[in-house]
Amino acid sequence: MNSPVEALDYVEDCSAPAMGPLGDSRYLCSVEEAARIVGQKWTLQIVNVLMDFGECRFCVLQSALGGVNPSTLSARLKKLEEEGIVAREQLSSMPPHVVYRLTDMGSHLSGVINELTSWSRTWLCAGIAEPTAS
Repeated sequence: MNSPVEALDYVEDCSAPAMGPLGDSRYLCSVEEAARIVGQKWTLQIVNVLMDFGECRFCVLQSALGGVNPSTLSARLKKLEEEGIVAREQLSSMPPHVVYRLTDMGSHLSGVINELTSWSRTWLCAGIAEPTAS
């Protein structure tokens, strides 16, 4: 196996004893597990909004994401909570409401998101002008 694509074709799941290019069977497992979580639609965008806002309510998240279906957002938040990326806190104010924030695990995705943003601006958005402040 000379390429990561060949290695991915070879390994079906994380329990397989395949060796990565560095001779480490954990090589593909770590990539697969990360991709399983952050590769779902809206996940990185949700984490990015929570990085920017700190914590926010469902309606603020939905507005900031612009275009996400409420049931999709709800399902994604629930999954991120199960994965330990997002914390959900029900506040007992009147009226009661819920806020979402990143956990420590979720906060550690900031470096990944910053690198992806930089990569995207360099390679994918190179011809698009940045908005100017007025």
